[in-house]
Amino acid sequence: MGASTIFSGSLSLRLLGFAGGTIALALAVAWAVLGIVFERHAERQLEAELERHGLALIAAATIDPLGLPQLEQRPFDPRFERPASGLYWLLAAPGGELRSRSLWDGKIELPENRRGSGWLSSSSAGPFEQSVMIVERTIQPDHGGPKLRIAVAADKTPLNAARAEFERETAIFLAALWGLLALAAWVQVRMGLRPLAAVRDELALMSKAADARLKVPAHPAEIRPLTEAINQVANQRTDDIIRARQRAKNLAHALKTPLTALRLQIEALPPDQARDMMHSLSLVSGAVESELARTGLKEAKGSTPANRVVERVSEVIRRTPAGQKITLHRQLPSDLRLPMSEETSLELLGALIENATRHAKETVTISGGADQGSIWISIEDDGPGIPEHLRSAALERGGQLDDRSGSHGLGLSIAQDLVNASGGMLTLQDSAKGGLSVRLFWP
Repeated sequence: MGASTIFSGSLSLRLLGFAGGTIALALAVAWAVLGIVFERHAERQLEAELERHGLALIAAATIDPLGLPQLEQRPFDPRFERPASGLYWLLAAPGGELRSRSLWDGKIELPENRRGSGWLSSSSAGPFEQSVMIVERTIQPDHGGPKLRIAVAADKTPLNAARAEFERETAIFLAALWGLLALAAWVQVRMGLRPLAAVRDELALMSKAADARLKVPAHPAEIRPLTEAINQVANQRTDDIIRARQRAKNLAHALKTPLTALRLQIEALPPDQARDMMHSLSLVSGAVESELARTGLKEAKGSTPANRVVERVSEVIRRTPAGQKITLHRQLPSDLRLPMSEETSLELLGALIENATRHAKETVTISGGADQGSIWISIEDDGPGIPEHLRSAALERGGQLDDRSGSHGLGLSIAQDLVNASGGMLTLQDSAKGGLSVRLFWP
C-alpha cells in the first residue's frame, strides 16, 4: 500500500502529513538561514578584531627616509610571533615590506586595484591555511610623503568549525522542535475534525429516526454547507418515500374493489372450479393487504389504549366463522397503552389475533403488562404452533403473503415491520397451551 493510498483514505493522516512536511521544510530553511546568519556574525566579529590590530599598527607605523616601513612598537598578541599561528600582519611601502614573524616565509595575496580610503575586508588563500580573512587599509603617515599599506589577516578555519558546531546543535534543537510542533499539529487536527464526529453522531440518529435532521447552527461555518446538503438530501429522500408510499397505497386501494367483485364472482362458480381461482385470488388479496399495511409504517408511532384496540378486534373476530368456535380471553391492565397509532395497532393486533383464531382449537389468550418501564403483549393459542426451525422463515422480510409451510397465517412479517417501526420487537415462542405465542415487546 503506497503513501498516496494511505493519505487518500484518511483525512487526519493527510492533514498530519501535510503539516509535518511543511513544518520540516520550514525548519530546514530556518536551519540554513541561521547558519548563514551565524557565519556572517562571526565574520563581523573577526573583522572587528582585525581592525583593532590594524589600528594598533597604524599608531606605531612610520616610513624611514629610504621608503621602508618601520614599527615603533610591535603588536603585543603572541600569535604574531609564532610562525604559522593563523594571525598575520603586513606593512607594504614603496621601499619594501615589513611583516610579522608568524607570516614567516608565507605570502598574503592582497587585492589589487583597491578603492576607498577606509578598512576593506576580503578573503583569500592563506599562507599556510586554505582561507584567510584580510582587513587592509592604505594610509599616508606624513603629509605629502609615501603611502603605507597595512594588512592584517586571520585564519578562517576556527570560524568554519564554529559554524559547523552551531549547525549541529541547531539541527538537534530544530529536530526536537519539529517533534513538539508535530504533536501540536496532531492536537490541532484532532480538535479541528471534532465537528465531523458530531456530524457522524447526528447521522447515526438520522438512521434511527426518519424525521431527524442535522442541527445546522450548532456546527462551525465551514461544516454548515455539508450539513445543509445532507439535510437537503434527507428531505428529498423523505419526500420520495412519502410519494412512493402514497402511490402504493392508492394502487392498493384501487385494486381492493375489483378484487372484491372478482371474489363474489368466483364464489358463484361451482366449488371444483372456484377452488383454484380462489386460492390465486387470495394470493393477490394478501399482496394488496400487505402493501396497505406497509404504507402505514411511517405513521406507526403514537399512543393507544390496548384494551380499546383488543375490544374492537375481538368484536370483529367473534363474527367470523372461526371466531364463533373459540373463546377469546383478555388479560390486560386497564391503563396499558401501546406505543403506536390506533390505526397501526388495529392493523397489527387484528392480523395476529385473526391468525391465532384460525389456528386455535378452543382458546386464544391476549395478555400484557408494563414491567420496569417496558411494555409487552402476548397472543397465545392452543393450535398446532410453528416448529422452531421454521419460525425465522415465518418472519422473513419479503413475503407479501405468508403461505409458507408451517407458517401461522398471513401477516407475521408485516406485523414484525410494524412493531420494529414503533421501536419494539416481535418474537415467536411456544405457548403454555401447546400452540404458538406471539410476544410483542417495547423497551
